[in-house]
Amino acid sequence: MAGIGFEWKSAADGFGKGRNELEADPMSSQFFSMFRRTSLVLVLLVSGNAALGAGLQLHVSPASRLLTEEASVIVGGAPPGAEITLEATMTDRGGQAWSSRGVYYASREGFVDTSKAASVSGTYRGVDGEGLFWSMLPMPAEMLTGASIANAGTQSARRIPDFDSWNAGYDLRKVPVKVRIRARVSGALASAVPDAVEATQSIHFVAAGVGRIPISEEELRGVLFVAPGEGPHPLVLVVTGSGGGAYEGVAALLASHGITAMALAHFNYPGRPDQLINLPLEYFQGAMRWLADRYGQQRVALFGVSRGGEGVLLIASTFPEQVSAVIAGVPSNMVFAGCCTADLQPAPAWTLNGEPLPYVPWFFNDIRPSDIWNNSQEARDIYLRDMVAHDFDDSRWIPVENIRAPILLVSGEADAIWPSNIASQRVLERLAAKNFAYPAHHLEYAGAGHAVNFPMLVKSLADRGESDQQGFALSFGGTPAHNAHAQSDAFHRMIEFIRLYESEQD
Repeated sequence: MAGIGFEWKSAADGFGKGRNELEADPMSSQFFSMFRRTSLVLVLLVSGNAALGAGLQLHVSPASRLLTEEASVIVGGAPPGAEITLEATMTDRGGQAWSSRGVYYASREGFVDTSKAASVSGTYRGVDGEGLFWSMLPMPAEMLTGASIANAGTQSARRIPDFDSWNAGYDLRKVPVKVRIRARVSGALASAVPDAVEATQSIHFVAAGVGRIPISEEELRGVLFVAPGEGPHPLVLVVTGSGGGAYEGVAALLASHGITAMALAHFNYPGRPDQLINLPLEYFQGAMRWLADRYGQQRVALFGVSRGGEGVLLIASTFPEQVSAVIAGVPSNMVFAGCCTADLQPAPAWTLNGEPLPYVPWFFNDIRPSDIWNNSQEARDIYLRDMVAHDFDDSRWIPVENIRAPILLVSGEADAIWPSNIASQRVLERLAAKNFAYPAHHLEYAGAGHAVNFPMLVKSLADRGESDQQGFALSFGGTPAHNAHAQSDAFHRMIEFIRLYESEQD
């Protein structure tokens, strides 16, 4: 494959066509989505003025959708220029209520389309068609005052809805989440249209027809999600980060988009080691071979995030003949020490042929890990020192030039765990210095943190989390709005990347 050069990519650039650059192909789902929205607006424009006396109208479409599909929320029948308040509410499986609010001004025709109208206050501001969904906070709608919104992060700093967990169980994900949306006229004209209107949308985390197959063969563990319909489908091996387990939710969404994906478990999973210590790279070699052989293919794509991003770069560098494409989310450019418990001791994360790979040791010494990660700038500065202080000949660098496949790097400029944007840049620099012959892209999202790769419904608290294994809070960085936009854009670009390059295996 001929080299296509090196590109320092921002979210606004991308490779091929971006999400907002799709041609109006009448056979494409994007075209029909745009057509449906346009048709709905036209219907409202034709009938809305005649129906003003009938009161407020709320149109939420589609009535049922996949998490990664866009929603349309349009209010009609409002007094021109009236203040309109929209509230979205749902309840998670723990009984916690989650709510969001946006305040808008109706057009001269009496409409509010959240994809075009700016929210002037509430849980998000500005124009964002998905804002009502991603900005929900853990409190009832009637409690969403300005003060409560400002303090929501301190009230529930590490509480993310169970169904949005990266490792959420598949049984739960088969059940859609129902979001209730309520529209009312507020402000000075509230008495003119006193009645509120409501609509409900069901959001699914896996598409109909996706198959789920638990894998437990010899030492291999994980869950295979099979894309519906006739194949062959692209194949992806999904590698977890420092939390371990198996990223079933991500694999299920990939399969929902026509990509058969295996959520591989390599530690912190039944039948696997508890920690990321002395993990043989041959384990991943066997997993790739198993997946490729099952479907009669030669190679598979790799997707990993954080320590998994480090992992997939290392795996692809070690077994290049088995890899068709590499997606490394918020990765490191170097091999770091093992992890992932609160009492970290210097130990190798990876081995090859029974020998430990050289690694950058942790920096804790007499400092507790929680003290470092709770002061994220200190952690980032120490990581930054390690990531840029070594030259290309250092044995702890990942030899990415050995990869024989296209590479997509995804990072957040405000990553508070480690400077993944700098690490990604260093990867590109090394590839350029070594005359890498394959496409290499970097999507860096301004204002986004560590959680930029996994689609989540609620993203308002995606800048923070808690490590179950390490037992302390983590700051992922980024702002809610930037994280929301990065998650959505990165996932769709990743799908495009896999389809483009995984199909060109030879």
